[in-house]
Amino acid sequence: MKPQIFVFFGRSGCGKGTQATLLTKYLNETDPKAGVFYVSTGDEFRKLINGDTYTGKKLKSIVDGGQFAPEFLASMLWANLMTQNYKEGQHMIIDGSPRKMAEALTFDSVAPFYGFGKVKMIYMNVSSEWATDKALKRAEAQGRLDDTTEAIAKRMKAFDDFLYPVIMSYKENPNVDFMEIKGEQSIDEVHQEIMSALELQ
Repeated sequence: MKPQIFVFFGRSGCGKGTQATLLTKYLNETDPKAGVFYVSTGDEFRKLINGDTYTGKKLKSIVDGGQFAPEFLASMLWANLMTQNYKEGQHMIIDGSPRKMAEALTFDSVAPFYGFGKVKMIYMNVSSEWATDKALKRAEAQGRLDDTTEAIAKRMKAFDDFLYPVIMSYKENPNVDFMEIKGEQSIDEVHQEIMSALELQ
């Protein structure tokens, strides 16, 4: 299989991390020679926040307020991971970026640089109410102190204000295979819909 790049979009709590993990597992099993380079921007932000740097402390105050990180910081995190760790021939899965138009302009140079074809954009569409409920349950189960009711509400608004316009711009982008998935289903149903859209099953 020719190396491909996949990007997962969706509201906080929509389950995109779970679906990205399932796709990673499938690709590792069916194309083990290539393997998968997987980036979760959210995980990288949490590592930075839990560190002891001035930048991490600044970022924590932003995340605690339910806002998105500045474009330069998000771009720096995934770009640094790519430049240091991506190996020739790997598939690439991105979970959580780009989230603003300025970051998207930088991200658009990734696929041509690494020689990928069209970017596979997977938008898991769920309502704000559904995603809020899932995010609150996840926070309780995983002990995510940053996922307060107030912070999640601000994150839902930030999605509408910043990320949704990015998603719609990719829907019309000729360099992107855009797939809108019904996210308010069981994990297995969502996975099957994604695999069908990607023509992998």
